Amino acid sequence: MRARAKAALVRLAVVAERVLGRVVIAVVVIRGRRRPLVMPFIGHGSVERVRIGARVAMGHPDAVTEDDPPPGPRSRRQVFLASLSRFFTIELPRARVEIRTPAGVERVRADSEGYVDAVVEQPGLEPGWREVDLGLEDGTAARAKVLVVDPRADVALVSDVDDTILETGLTRGLAFLRATLLTETADRAPLPGAAALYRALVSPSPGVSRPVFYVSTSPWNLHGTLLEFIALRAFPLGPLLLTDWGPGHGNLFRIGAREHKTGLIRRILSEHPGLGLVLVGDTGQLDPEIYAGVAEAHPDRVRAIYVRQASGWNPRRAAEVQELAGRVTALGVPMLAVGDSTEIAVHAASIGLLDPADLGQVRAETTRGWLAGGARTS
Repeated sequence: MRARAKAALVRLAVVAERVLGRVVIAVVVIRGRRRPLVMPFIGHGSVERVRIGARVAMGHPDAVTEDDPPPGPRSRRQVFLASLSRFFTIELPRARVEIRTPAGVERVRADSEGYVDAVVEQPGLEPGWREVDLGLEDGTAARAKVLVVDPRADVALVSDVDDTILETGLTRGLAFLRATLLTETADRAPLPGAAALYRALVSPSPGVSRPVFYVSTSPWNLHGTLLEFIALRAFPLGPLLLTDWGPGHGNLFRIGAREHKTGLIRRILSEHPGLGLVLVGDTGQLDPEIYAGVAEAHPDRVRAIYVRQASGWNPRRAAEVQELAGRVTALGVPMLAVGDSTEIAVHAASIGLLDPADLGQVRAETTRGWLAGGARTS
């Protein structure tokens, strides 16, 4: 009975959200103060097929894009208003979108929330970073970056974002809101040594580049903010695989972490069958359980699992994670709970996942991060 009531409530919330959205769209169109925009996400794939993502929404004609840096230092109030505006979007449901690749034009429709998630077969794109053009019927255009994975790559890095590469406090509501709404991206410190570690993992030797996929339950509204953080802190660029916050997927707020991350990792395994995976996360959410489940289902595809010890690390949680680690390691997939980036680098080097020559740089950045007061998860 409780499950039926929840399902009915979710359906009602979805309908109410859609009706309200259409009313808002009608109002802004009548007032003529916004125009359609295509907000591209980073795509990825192979020379055989690529996955292209975007969102279609209404925006101010003179709006500053996410690619434009702030004009100068901003007050706490200005930061708050700019951050809040990312969550008050007016999506255009079922919009027609053209995807132009060297091989031709693919015509698709956005879903009921304005999202585009399209697979283009035989796109005519060579390995490396490429671009495709997106367009609407009214001439609105945008360009999306696409990572075409090098067929020589043997491993992909799959990383959580929240409390894994930066401190967000996603599991602590007020801390998450403060970091998300009141802190400039440039003021958010990465976890010490994480950027150097990731650079070493994705570039094990000259001429070979491994892909990195950032998997998070953060909302798509933060896509631009997270890309800015990745660029500012010198993390390797990669697709950001986020989620939609709001009623749907059987929930009133958002899809659960287990369902979201497990589904994305399985999709990466399917879309990139030649890649093994290195999974990096933290103990604050369900990353250990999610990654252990993936390793148990695909022990031949997972090369290693590393989970950072999050704040609030306690004996009971430590025992749970160690039990999981023992079970997974027995399958031949090393799984470690670690305190910092150097521990990951040392182990990764010992099993051939990174060049031992890069250990010094990871150690140096980790030490500098602690001395500078970088975010700590233990």
